[in-house]
Amino acid sequence: MKRRTAKRVTAATPRTKSHWRIALELVMEAIAITAILLIIYFGLLFLLVSIFEILYPYLLFNHPYYGVIFPRVRQSFALGFTFIYGVLSLVIIGWRVLRRYRIIQMGFILDELHYVSQGHYDYQLSDRHLKSMQPIVESINRLVNKTVRAMEEERKIEQSKDELIVNMSHDIRTPLTSIIGYVGLIQSGHFKDRDEAIKYATIAYNKSQRLQDMVEDLFEYTKVSQINFSLTFQKVNVVRLLQQLAVEFDIEAEKANRQLIVDALSDEIYAMIDSEKMVRVFSNLIMNALKYGGEGEFIKLSVTQDDENTTFCVANDGNQIPEAQLDRLFQRFYRADESRSTNGSGLGLAIAESIVSLHHGEIWAESDEESTRFICVIPNTQSEEA
Repeated sequence: MKRRTAKRVTAATPRTKSHWRIALELVMEAIAITAILLIIYFGLLFLLVSIFEILYPYLLFNHPYYGVIFPRVRQSFALGFTFIYGVLSLVIIGWRVLRRYRIIQMGFILDELHYVSQGHYDYQLSDRHLKSMQPIVESINRLVNKTVRAMEEERKIEQSKDELIVNMSHDIRTPLTSIIGYVGLIQSGHFKDRDEAIKYATIAYNKSQRLQDMVEDLFEYTKVSQINFSLTFQKVNVVRLLQQLAVEFDIEAEKANRQLIVDALSDEIYAMIDSEKMVRVFSNLIMNALKYGGEGEFIKLSVTQDDENTTFCVANDGNQIPEAQLDRLFQRFYRADESRSTNGSGLGLAIAESIVSLHHGEIWAESDEESTRFICVIPNTQSEEA
């Protein structure tokens, strides 16, 4: 997919006008409309008075005071027409001036939109002359901001995909090269005896296992990072869930000379979670402690609950993590100890953070001389939209 970038074009700043210039335009508009209406007025008045003078004698030709009444009636007719016409003229002038003002405002909006469309996406439409159209201006600014954020998110997503491919290609190439090398030695017969061939095959098998783990981590991370990915929430006894995990990792803990401890005030603590995905979170945290925890005696899995949240904690008494590295632990492919870069895919904690986010929760790390703690907070209730 071709990366789209915001095109920056040098363009003049949108035109602006002072209030007195806008007022002058409106006054000129009012004068022009008034002049047209006056011309129409005199024409209509002359025409109607002429018609009145022709028709009125026939209506009162026998009236004894015709000569006295006629001028008064004609004057009253002219005054009445003038009054009605004046009221209608004021309405028309007001409508035309308001319409002209709206046209001026729309001109400002169109000029600024044209300026934004030329690549100046950080520009905000001004409401200096648009007080009456402020809701429209605010709506346009929100639309532009959302569009800019969407473009930025798209750029970050594409950049993230590129980084993902580069990092995974680098990490996959190392074990794959070893596998090809040792299998090639076996195939070509470059070994002294059967034991050496078995040694080569064992190394190739272990590298294959690591390669498989990396591919599975990549698949899991890609899946939970999709926008349309959904969870299946169930009411789960999280204490029993942690106890089962402790049993499953008991052998790995013994190999690392660690003791797995489950700490809870009650055996009946329930939370609305996707149990399969949360098992992946705790598994990643436990494996992270076993691989990178250094020397220590225990890994403690604890859970507490209040009215709103359920809080999980995976703690170990191994090596302390420097404070400057804590915020970066959940970045993809970040490893606090680069010398151990071959021990994992670098996606374990990123997967855990993505799953916790899908649960509308938070996860973070704390570390001091006593222990290193990964704390995860999940809401007790989940919306149906989740």
